[in-house]
Amino acid sequence: MSEAVASAAEVKETPRFVRALKAMKDRRMAAMFLLALAAGLPYGAVLGTLNAWLTTEGVTPSEIGVLSLVTIGYAFKFLWSPAFQKASHPFPFLGPRRTWLFSLQLLIAALLFLLAFSNPGKNIGLVAFIALFAALASATHDIVLDAWRIEVARTEEDKDLMAALYQFGYRIAVFITGFLALLMAQYYGWVAVYVMIAIVMVISISGTMLAPEPEAPDVKGGARLSFEPGVPARERSFAALLVAGGWIAAFLMIAFFVVASFTQVPPPKGGAFVTQQGPWIVGLTVILPALGALILLLRHGAVPGEVPATPAGEATGTRILRVVFRSIFDPLMDLIARLKWGALLVLLLALTYRFTDSVWGSFAYPFYLDDRFGALHHTMADVAVASKFFGVLMTIAGAAIGAVIIGFIGRMPVLIIGAVLAAATNLLFADLSRGGMSIDAFMEWAYIADPLRTFAGWAAQISPEGQGAEAGERMARLMLAIAGENLAGGFASVAIVAYLTSVVNPRFAAVQYALLASLTMLVGTLGRPWLGGLIETQGYYSVFIITFWLGGVAVVLAAAEWLRLSRLPKPEAEAAA
Repeated sequence: MSEAVASAAEVKETPRFVRALKAMKDRRMAAMFLLALAAGLPYGAVLGTLNAWLTTEGVTPSEIGVLSLVTIGYAFKFLWSPAFQKASHPFPFLGPRRTWLFSLQLLIAALLFLLAFSNPGKNIGLVAFIALFAALASATHDIVLDAWRIEVARTEEDKDLMAALYQFGYRIAVFITGFLALLMAQYYGWVAVYVMIAIVMVISISGTMLAPEPEAPDVKGGARLSFEPGVPARERSFAALLVAGGWIAAFLMIAFFVVASFTQVPPPKGGAFVTQQGPWIVGLTVILPALGALILLLRHGAVPGEVPATPAGEATGTRILRVVFRSIFDPLMDLIARLKWGALLVLLLALTYRFTDSVWGSFAYPFYLDDRFGALHHTMADVAVASKFFGVLMTIAGAAIGAVIIGFIGRMPVLIIGAVLAAATNLLFADLSRGGMSIDAFMEWAYIADPLRTFAGWAAQISPEGQGAEAGERMARLMLAIAGENLAGGFASVAIVAYLTSVVNPRFAAVQYALLASLTMLVGTLGRPWLGGLIETQGYYSVFIITFWLGGVAVVLAAAEWLRLSRLPKPEAEAAA
């Protein structure tokens, strides 16, 4: 037997987990953890921690809702991701991928440092400007990091291990920007918090220094499936230009509203923005491309063909239009061709399923910390323990429960249960805003009141502020409500990921899943200004009741999709499952 055959046999006999442990010695794994940390820090600092700071500075929920629109870049990063498919950089002193990572990390660290001294109570416009660029830089960093992770993986064990390390590093970043940040703010103030986050961001740059540059990231030639060959070039270009114009118009609507909210007196109403311009934004970004894809299918059929991945000698304008067509029309045309009218249900589910989670996320800190509009007025230490420690554990538990139950009862029942739970947990917070009588009754019925209140009272003592005799009771209610909400959120996240993955065509997996995943954030993000204004006029209790009923839309759509799948011919139903 030759040495090569013997080596292959030895590798084959080595258990997978042993090979994974050996891979941990590779510097790529340490780099992956540090780079994941760099990815998670700006997201937590801009979307979560900043809202807590704004609340303590007296910024109103309506202003927080407007400010949260700056994170919309995370929802649409797939639009400019093709620009980074080819590894290139004007000054690749570390190699193309590493130079982009280094440049973006340095920029994000600088922006976070500026945010520390932005004084949001007096300079909300400056805060919005810094947060916008931090979010865009962070979303772009995610694109480059994903490309690097895929390119440097040599084996399946590498891919699995790096995916796990990515999640671990990201969760550590959430711990830093949540639990640790709130405790530091309680003792040392917000300037120290953001300086600390900026310093950790600088430290995480060591991951880029440690990371190897992919050996051959720029693979020329090759082919990919696309509907391009069946569509005349003139129609293809017109459709791409029309959709690009629609997206630009939608972004300008959002930008003008954000600027006007911080410059005009009185500022425009968030409710008017959502009711008047929201339908136009959804129409331009979702309905217009979907109608265009349907028209192209009706005119030219639905047979994809192979096209060059990077055609040689192509003009810049033509290349941009080709990227737009591939990013938007390829996934939509395939979805409509395969699912027919069922594609409408898929798009509506993607738009609405996570609405209650995504629209509520920006107001969690204001609800916990503020003393206006029926908020709870807890200390930052309370929220750190209840939400960013205990709550994170509950999210992980909810995801694990969802994954196990899918194996027993199937994907569609879990999708419906997840939608019901996500809507119902709004009632927990509604009860909490009215004093938590139902939560107290449940704790007594379940015989967990005394131990939970004892633990909660101990946890409440972390705060340097006086807690009073009710510390244990108030903290116990908060922990139980957050536990229910996070369990449901983790469960629902597994359900929607499993569902969207099931409807994605493997031949168009990257662009199709990216498009559908981005839609899950769109409506919730656009609804935040409306929700912020509603909080100020009607209070948190009424808002939770409204979001409970709105969550019912996803329940109805999930049931309709299950019914559609159940009526498919058996071979098609088995393929869908």
